[in-house]
Amino acid sequence: MQPPPPAPDERFAPVFGAAAFESESPGAISSRAGHFLAMGTAAFGSREQTADVRDDAEALGVPFVAPATEDDLLWSEQSNLDTLTRLALQDHGASDARDWSGGSPPRPDDELALWQNVELTHSVPSLLALLNHSRGSEHELQRVAAATALRTFSSGALAAADEVLAAATASTDEHVAAIANTALRRSDGGGSEPARPTRSPTGGGAPTTFAHAEVSLAIHGTWAQVTADPWYAPGEPLHSHIQVASTPNLYDEDTYYTWSGEYTQAARDAGSAELPIWRDALALPPFDTVFAHSHGGNVALTAAADGERIRMLVLMHTPALPRSDEQWAAIRARVGRTVVMRTRLDHVVLADGLVNGSSQRFDQNLLPHHPVVLHWANADAWFSHTFFTEVGKWLQYDLAGTVRRQHRYAEQLV
Repeated sequence: MQPPPPAPDERFAPVFGAAAFESESPGAISSRAGHFLAMGTAAFGSREQTADVRDDAEALGVPFVAPATEDDLLWSEQSNLDTLTRLALQDHGASDARDWSGGSPPRPDDELALWQNVELTHSVPSLLALLNHSRGSEHELQRVAAATALRTFSSGALAAADEVLAAATASTDEHVAAIANTALRRSDGGGSEPARPTRSPTGGGAPTTFAHAEVSLAIHGTWAQVTADPWYAPGEPLHSHIQVASTPNLYDEDTYYTWSGEYTQAARDAGSAELPIWRDALALPPFDTVFAHSHGGNVALTAAADGERIRMLVLMHTPALPRSDEQWAAIRARVGRTVVMRTRLDHVVLADGLVNGSSQRFDQNLLPHHPVVLHWANADAWFSHTFFTEVGKWLQYDLAGTVRRQHRYAEQLV
């Protein structure tokens, strides 16, 4: 008898529009963080990034914000920004603006009033006042999202925002720490103890002869060695489920592939270069299906651009980094089928976009793919950066069935 499906994660259940600023529920806090990061993308990102988030932002009820101009740089000095915030509170807030000082906890009525002013004016100064006000939030996720957008706007000139982010890199909340580490470009993720598989792999080393004509593998993302869930390791629940339910040739020895997981392009490039070396060292056959999380997906994509053939690539929460037309052409020639699994307004991916210029979606013209994204009204559809690495969600939404069906197409293409 199958266990009942898991309930939607209350933390990431969306609260739409102004209602997100009228509630203190976990979902409302995540929704406010989504507002800040999406508005920051519109104001401080590229035209392509703005277009990328528009549909999801409109579904969540995020106000449109005009792109920032050079005139807005006046507010990248902290005293000027505090003055702007105080004036905004004076004109629109519900309490005495003289009681506010930079970094003090925001009052909910004031926060809602500042958000409504953004909705009314669509202006960058209105957004900056809201973000500066919210960086003092008692909710760690909310203040980190606000600080991430402020850091992008000011190119790191606002020390108060950086202080919020620096404190959050040591957070016990992995989701919050990932956003902060991303915003600050922390290469090592700030962790000390690597994650360890909770179950033993099935073998004791590379088999003399791999039993399949092709090999599939799982590739972890950034900072995977300091996270609590090594989903990619043989014997872990998701790895075992994928192997049984969709991909029997998934590599399951203790010599499984890893890369440094550092948050740098150099580390990702090194991981890509090491992938064929790993396969050749173990005398493994060509790649069949590659399951990759976050920037592990970019490790796989670069390996394909550099010559590796991959029958099917499953990207989970992978930021779409800018690449040259030549790279995309090489990837299209060497990857038979791509499945892209993402959540809407994934907080970590949006933070990566503000740092690296990435997008949350892949352009179908550059990388034809089968998208897996839940309807906006589904409470499971939003914000998480680990949704597709949870075995319970694979069972609930029969994601292994999606992999099997897409693999049938890939068999005809490579």
